[in-house]
Amino acid sequence: MLSEGTRRLFAERNFRLYSLASAVSWPAFFAQTLAVSWLAWELTHSPAWLGIIAALDIVPYLLFSPWGSVLADRHDRHRLLFVTYVLALGQALLLAILAAVGGLGIGMLGALAFVHGTLHAFSVPASYGLLPRVVERENLGAAIAFSSSYRTLAMFVGPALAGVLLAAFPVWVCFLFNAVGYVAYLEALRRMRLPPAAPPAARGHSVYSDYLEGLRYALSHPLIGILLVMTFFADALRGTTHRLLPAFGDRLFASGSTGLAMLAGATGLGAAMASLWLSQRRENHSLLGIIQAGVLIGIGSTLVFVATRDASVGVGARWVFGIAAEAALTGTMILLQSHVDERYRSRVLGLWFMVSQLANLTLLGIGPLATRFGLDPPLQAMCGLSLIAWWWFWRRSRSLGLGA
Repeated sequence: MLSEGTRRLFAERNFRLYSLASAVSWPAFFAQTLAVSWLAWELTHSPAWLGIIAALDIVPYLLFSPWGSVLADRHDRHRLLFVTYVLALGQALLLAILAAVGGLGIGMLGALAFVHGTLHAFSVPASYGLLPRVVERENLGAAIAFSSSYRTLAMFVGPALAGVLLAAFPVWVCFLFNAVGYVAYLEALRRMRLPPAAPPAARGHSVYSDYLEGLRYALSHPLIGILLVMTFFADALRGTTHRLLPAFGDRLFASGSTGLAMLAGATGLGAAMASLWLSQRRENHSLLGIIQAGVLIGIGSTLVFVATRDASVGVGARWVFGIAAEAALTGTMILLQSHVDERYRSRVLGLWFMVSQLANLTLLGIGPLATRFGLDPPLQAMCGLSLIAWWWFWRRSRSLGLGA
């Protein structure tokens, strides 16, 4: 049964539009992400190339996100988001057209991945910072929970849909699906009736001075700082296993697309179960404990997944991982959105996404190591490092009196 806060939230027209657009666009976005990895694997059958393509999507964000984050705090986030999503729609359509006519080799795939990362250096900070204008202030807590669930659930549902589409259709269908997602989101943005944007932040400093100001705020904040550190290790594990799913699908099922669909689908099912539960919670006092438990269970389920050669055990491990990863990631987003000062919102959330992207760059090291030594040893080492980080996170939380 829906809570009173949930019913009040969905009574708002803007949030209904936002929810409908998110339900289409986020899964389509992550479907394209996995389809790009799948195509890179089909073209090269090289874990190293999987890492290179992932890096070409990530590095532009690291280069340009200071501009994107500061611009989102200085200007109208709605307008900035609309412009960047129009350009991202063009990128998705170009991927689909080139793939359909057989003109998408590994070089062009890498170039378009770089374009994709560049655009999202500007869209991500604007997107995360827009939510307080979408809903009434009293409904913001509920909106944060739902919006976090949409994205994190889509991280698993999108790849599951991609696995099904790749098993039945050419890869360009996944890219076209993402284009449809952008159209839906742009239409929702166009129809929203938002209150006027807050007056822009002072522009007396350079972009990097403003960005460093936000960085100092985030790292000095007792809760935000430790959440960013834990995000790096949790996302390194999540991103690496996600990008290497095509290789695990081959190993466990001797059939890449079928195995990919099974593994991604199991992860998505687990995430859906966790998301349904988290979206109904309204208390934040136990979220830190949920994050701690989610990260620890995620490490354990990954160790099982890497070690097994049994397809059913592998699917079960990914289901557990989906539950744990959804709980940890959504809990982190709720706490960040709830505790950040509005003046720094886009810069802090852009920094969180940058940390996540930096974590995914670990695949640059894991890919070549997996090529030389096999999939197991590098991922087992990453689990060990993540466990050390989890222990530090747990101890630091207690020392700061944050509890669980």
